[in-house]
Amino acid sequence: MKIVDLTLEIYDGLVSYTSHPPIAIQEESTFENSGHRYIEPCEGFESRFLRMSDHSGTHIDAPIHFIRNGESTAEMDLTRTFGEAVLLDVSSSKKPYEPVTAELLKHAEETQGISVNPDDIVIVRTRTEKWGEGDFFAEHAFATCAGDWLLEKQVKCIGLDLANIDVHDNMKREVHLKLLSVPIYIVENLVNLEHLPLHEHFTFMALPLKLKNATASPVRAVAFLK
Repeated sequence: MKIVDLTLEIYDGLVSYTSHPPIAIQEESTFENSGHRYIEPCEGFESRFLRMSDHSGTHIDAPIHFIRNGESTAEMDLTRTFGEAVLLDVSSSKKPYEPVTAELLKHAEETQGISVNPDDIVIVRTRTEKWGEGDFFAEHAFATCAGDWLLEKQVKCIGLDLANIDVHDNMKREVHLKLLSVPIYIVENLVNLEHLPLHEHFTFMALPLKLKNATASPVRAVAFLK
């Protein structure tokens, strides 16, 4: 079995969504301090203090992100965060400032000869450039009809390689609202999707941290290929 890491590396200063502050990672070390409580051969310790949004990097949205009184990440159904998955690649037919439509998803399913089944996890590749390259944060993600198509397919989770599943300028946030109300969980900022198979299912996993009242959680998203 081969593991494909689909996770964006988190580092000090990373901006993974334009309205969120940069990630801050502060180093803490006692190696050079005199008088610390550790005894040889222990030289001391290293640790890091993290400050970041719960939507930082590759992350999974919990329903409470947009649904009043919805589940937080601590309450999410973990069975909906891993399982059989399929890639739909629209990167060759979608232009950056055009949204992913139901027609594009349907066309990808047909041309790839793959079927999206109930309770599948759907991963959508929207672009050929690397994460953050080009006009990344301005590119359009899902039209409302794409969200409706996923609802009809009865999928349990959706992931994509952009930072926001809704088109940025659509402040109604209709795709988030439609999917999270089911709930269909949303994984954003995936990377390395070009390494996933086009014509067969694989296993996907993106487990959230058990964060009370959190609206999302960074995840280590991975695919398991046969």
